[in-house]
Amino acid sequence: MAKPAAKAVIAKKKIWVPIKATKLFSEQVLGESFVEAPEQLMGRVASVSLMILTGDPQKQTVSVSFKVTGVTKEGVTTELIGYKLLPAAAKKLMRRKRDKIEDSFIVVTKDGKIIRIKPLVITRGSTTGSVMATMRRLERAYVAKVISTSDFDAIVTDIVTKKFQHGLGMLLRHLYPIGACEIRQFELIAPEKVKELGLKITLPPEKLPEFKTSKKEEPKQEQKTEQPATA
Repeated sequence: MAKPAAKAVIAKKKIWVPIKATKLFSEQVLGESFVEAPEQLMGRVASVSLMILTGDPQKQTVSVSFKVTGVTKEGVTTELIGYKLLPAAAKKLMRRKRDKIEDSFIVVTKDGKIIRIKPLVITRGSTTGSVMATMRRLERAYVAKVISTSDFDAIVTDIVTKKFQHGLGMLLRHLYPIGACEIRQFELIAPEKVKELGLKITLPPEKLPEFKTSKKEEPKQEQKTEQPATA
């Protein structure tokens, strides 16, 4: 019995499609993807060093992520969904006889974007548990207050330019000397994911907690033991 003729497979022609960053980064090209149609890139995520987008070598330790959300004649458009300080860079900030405050919580921006943010604060010396607890409460209150009263694009700009981190650090210095203040990571979270996972959203305080600056604790100094004189 004769075998049926095999059907001819028509190969579709692929094209290079540019992936563009958001307007905050002047719609720079993040890269290109070789696909049959631009629509195939919808939902994909591209990550790039922040140094490439800003031209600042000091930002080579930060990675930013973009998700493809639209198609145009010039390529595909994206939205920024993540910012991450490389683990090696975060580890390098830590020194001996210093304490660190790591946090992670969810806040809603003024324009309704849901963000999970992870601040990192490192002190200049060893401190007490009560001071650390107060600093953590103040840090969370400040971050929640600023994010809830700002649009998403403004928050991204302030974090990329370090204005956000500087403001947080200046506030915490009223309690204890600060060695470093960074944002380890932030990510955009879809509303359905918040409901699905039952995530708790941190609400901003009506006003930032009050504290006295006159009792600022100084870093603990190492006690040097005197060596007996030798004859």
